[in-house]
Amino acid sequence: MTNPLAAEFHDVFKLYIRLGEELTKIMNVGNSEDPQVLSRTILKNRECLERIEQMNSRVLQLSNDWKQHRDELDPDSEKNIHTIAEAARAQVVRLQELCGKHMQKLNTARDNLEKDLAEVGKGAQYLKSTTPPKNNYPKFIDSLY
Repeated sequence: MTNPLAAEFHDVFKLYIRLGEELTKIMNVGNSEDPQVLSRTILKNRECLERIEQMNSRVLQLSNDWKQHRDELDPDSEKNIHTIAEAARAQVVRLQELCGKHMQKLNTARDNLEKDLAEVGKGAQYLKSTTPPKNNYPKFIDSLY
């Protein structure tokens, strides 16, 4: 019979693995030349990121339960929980790395968009400076103006 605390840690571990797979899929979809594809993909899959955030409270509660009931656990259960907790921690590190890569790609895309917008702004400023003033049409001798 497995310890309920160990089963909870195992569920958390599996959830972290599943979230990591989803993040990997999101990252692979966003590997196009269009910088907006990645941001659109992340926005479409934001529930994945929200679930990661919700995991924090669950892991905190599990850790507190583990601290409270550590004395009551047999050595095998303690070792099993410790092993699963370490595996879950490794998955958390992996998720942080994936999120860091996403953030880096988004920052790069944002910087490129800022540069493009600055160029558009410069072009608009140039066009404003080259437009002729109003009512400055060529005048001809037979013109009524």
